[in-house]
Amino acid sequence: MSDKKSFNIVPDIRLLVDIGQANYQVPEAISELIANSMDAKLVDKEITIDVEIAENRISLIDDGKGMSQNVLGEALRLAAQMDQFTGNTQNRKGMYGLGMKAACSSLGSHWNIVSKPQGDNYEYSIVLDLNEWLKKADRQGWEVVVTKALHDPKTSALGNREHGTAIIITKLRDSETFPTAVIEKLSMAYRPHLLAGDKIVVNQNLVSAKSYELIDNRTWDINLEVNGHKITGWYGLDIRTHNDGNYGINIYRQGQLVEAWNKDFLRQHLMSSRVVGEIELPFIAANFHKLGFNKSTEEWKIVKKVMTTELKQAVKASGDMAKNKQDPMRQAKAIKGLDIALGIAGATLSHQNAHPIPESHVVETGVEQPDATQESMILIQTMNQIVLDGDVYSLSYKFDVITDPTIPWDFLFESKSKDLLAVINTESRLYQTSTDQEFVGILALSEAVVGFLIRDLGYTYAKARELRDNWLFDALSSRVRAN
Repeated sequence: MSDKKSFNIVPDIRLLVDIGQANYQVPEAISELIANSMDAKLVDKEITIDVEIAENRISLIDDGKGMSQNVLGEALRLAAQMDQFTGNTQNRKGMYGLGMKAACSSLGSHWNIVSKPQGDNYEYSIVLDLNEWLKKADRQGWEVVVTKALHDPKTSALGNREHGTAIIITKLRDSETFPTAVIEKLSMAYRPHLLAGDKIVVNQNLVSAKSYELIDNRTWDINLEVNGHKITGWYGLDIRTHNDGNYGINIYRQGQLVEAWNKDFLRQHLMSSRVVGEIELPFIAANFHKLGFNKSTEEWKIVKKVMTTELKQAVKASGDMAKNKQDPMRQAKAIKGLDIALGIAGATLSHQNAHPIPESHVVETGVEQPDATQESMILIQTMNQIVLDGDVYSLSYKFDVITDPTIPWDFLFESKSKDLLAVINTESRLYQTSTDQEFVGILALSEAVVGFLIRDLGYTYAKARELRDNWLFDALSSRVRAN
């Protein structure tokens, strides 16, 4: 005879506190609260969301549709399927019924939530102090109290808004939040909404949609289909290469950024780092924190395949711009090649519309060097080479902007042409304090030689260093004789 016993598996009340350890940074937590506001937009009406960040208080107030007493109570339920209570039939950003609770808990321990539905003279509020919550004797007591009160614009957290929701968090976990970091996060996280007319204001600063600096301000549309689902968006080529990781595709779901600078569709390399763009991907589930997608599904694998194919010519154009460094029209030619590959009619090379890399300062070894205060993008060409197993590799260097000033240089290697290019960062202290630009270029090349021998040719560090030392000895020999 089997012995059966039933157990109540209602979670301990501490869970409401523990979900605040959800690895949200403050900008991410605020972004998640804004997702709820965006889901609460009135039909055919832009929403305005006011965020205030102070040392001991963070508030978010919107003019969305607001919540009734019952809906507000259910909104505090973990994993609640809110569409059942609101009657919503539209796709929403919220998927797991955890975002608002996790975000509030990660920000602070005292919550005051006030909401007023459209056409209702009353507002409804919940005050929750997690420190008091944990003192409850009933560890399974998940009841909350929703207070109904006549709306008074003079005293209400909503002010004179006729509808909307206010969330005020105090007893903050982190009291050193910089509004600029939040603005930067939101400008990209909700770029589609901002472009469509929705407004987010942080400490009285209107958040502008993130802007891109693209060559010729050109974009190419993305319109793909995967198993009956649409992938829409665009891509373009940045005016500069990126060593800071800020390239690739920003992926949105329902207008909210889920994954920034995804590089699954292109090779992670400085050669590809001009490729930027955005896609809307509504049919693949985001992970719990909405900081990435579920990439184990067959649909994602198909998305990766079709997007890799879609971006192939853009990746090639990005690489082409690193070649033929003495050709002032190489950017325009790369764009033309991209248009031709995509079958765009009338693709011609126009000298009037082209924006080539400035090349007014071309210097060879032993020739007068440029002033460090000149334009940041200065090409330096040294026709040196290194021979390995009978293969001749051309070595050159140029000065360009790498946005991280702590990085003195990086390198590009093109395997087909066997060209190795060292890129010296004009934002670095090394460049800005040096008076011997040629010597800096040689040092950068010596580091590039080591890196390319190890990464691209598979040499051990000891062997790569030996070859580098021999090359460096020869490269500096003319300077020794000159002195």
